[in-house]
Amino acid sequence: MSTVARDTESRPWLVHPPAGNRTHLDNGPMVDAGAASSEVHSGGLARSAAGRLAALTARGAGAASAMIHLAEGPHMRLIGGYALPAGFLPMQQVPIALTLAGMVMRLRFPVVIPDLAADKRLPSEAPARSAGIRAYAGFPVRDPLGEVVGVCAVMDYVPREWTPMQLAAADDGAQACTAFVAERRARDAEREQRHFLDTLLNSLDTGVAACDPSGRLVIVNRSLADRLGPGGTAGSLEEWAARVPVTDADGHQVTPTQLPLMHALRGEQVRGAEQALRLPDGGSRRLRVNAHPITDEQGRRLGAVSVFHDVTEARRADDLQRALGRAKDEYLNLVGHELRTPLTVIASYLDLLADGDPATPLADSMTMVDAARRGSDRLRRLVEALLDLSALDSGRARLHLSDLDLTHVVTEAVRQVADRAAARNITLVERLPDGLPMHADPDRLTQLVGALLDNAITYPQPGGTVTVTLGIAGSHVYIEVADDGPGIPDTEQPLVFERFFRGAVATERAIPGAGLGLATVRLIAERHGGSATVIPETGRSGATFHVTLPR
Repeated sequence: MSTVARDTESRPWLVHPPAGNRTHLDNGPMVDAGAASSEVHSGGLARSAAGRLAALTARGAGAASAMIHLAEGPHMRLIGGYALPAGFLPMQQVPIALTLAGMVMRLRFPVVIPDLAADKRLPSEAPARSAGIRAYAGFPVRDPLGEVVGVCAVMDYVPREWTPMQLAAADDGAQACTAFVAERRARDAEREQRHFLDTLLNSLDTGVAACDPSGRLVIVNRSLADRLGPGGTAGSLEEWAARVPVTDADGHQVTPTQLPLMHALRGEQVRGAEQALRLPDGGSRRLRVNAHPITDEQGRRLGAVSVFHDVTEARRADDLQRALGRAKDEYLNLVGHELRTPLTVIASYLDLLADGDPATPLADSMTMVDAARRGSDRLRRLVEALLDLSALDSGRARLHLSDLDLTHVVTEAVRQVADRAAARNITLVERLPDGLPMHADPDRLTQLVGALLDNAITYPQPGGTVTVTLGIAGSHVYIEVADDGPGIPDTEQPLVFERFFRGAVATERAIPGAGLGLATVRLIAERHGGSATVIPETGRSGATFHVTLPR
């Protein structure tokens, strides 16, 4: 494959390595080579337009033939050609990795070959070889966003060196394809958007009504029409407004001129108007109504739209949610306040005792001092865990995301619990890759892994093993921490991530803890867009916790 430099028009063509360096081409989708007589179904060129463009490109490049491919889902479709090689169209489908067009799509840059016979990268079974093509120049066709969507190529049956002007002609053909693709896709997008909006409006539970500048109703979606009943949307805007059975929040009848849609048609903005809609069956619903004028970029009024939000049930749910939130916050604040006060007192007396008369026998005081300090530290950690859990749950604790090496984070977390594991004669086994980059909050992930390890070290008998594994699954990473302890009963597994939950084993063995560590693990994982689960164990004792996080 030859090297092509930038010409006087600064065309950014790819500079390829010499033909001796083979490029590996992955197997890909199939090329539908027999579809030249069809029209592309989405975002493409008509057959006649593509054929004429191929002919013009071939003449401009002084080439024997030309062809235009466009990607269509997992396939490439030949949509236009000029003087195609004999027997080319009847060819059966072949892997895209065997085709020149597939090479252009893969590399995303032009592919220029003076002599296919001298280029060893193209497989011997490639259609281009069996069709007798010797020289090739293919240029990517891009959509308006720069994505490669097809290939425009010129070919010859004898070896040749393509001149800059000939390559420029082929490039011009690809650029013309880009313009056609953009135009066709714009039309398709407009049609699809119209259909999408119609379907969306009719699928909403929210009522929507819109009128044009003359006051003629042009949109009343299914939700509002169903609420108003048969004939409820007929006639002009004034006639319709006179029949709309609504009252204000105080029960007074709303006149047509007071309707939010009429205000919006006069150029006013209406937000949060409270109304009650009387239904044909005699019931009523509470509505929050917004209305806005519709204008173009020059400020000309095109009409108005009014949106009716049914807040009957939502208001009850919001009131209940606020009540629950207040109760939760009050509880957590009470716990924090009630525990901080004795903590402060205990810590103060301990400090005084530690700084007291050196003549006091240590045997009479230090045991109490150490025990009090341990209790103080434990209570302080509980308060901090409660407050941190509340901050995570409410969203007050923000994540500080950065690029990090998850392997390093896990290794550091393991190092921090190594002494505690050694004290219980627990072996820590690490199964980690050399490096695993991702974007996350390093402190929170260290906290997550540390909580999993603390939990795992607590339950096995001395001499047990805790294994931490780190790996990749698609676009996610996973962290697994497994122990060989007594395991978790099936009935308890759905509850282990609930705050304050203490399993039967912890209760029977009087294992200290507040039941907050795994709840914090789940919240940290969810704040990162991931999840935390327990993997059911079969054929072995112990428990395995699995955390999945997006990279």
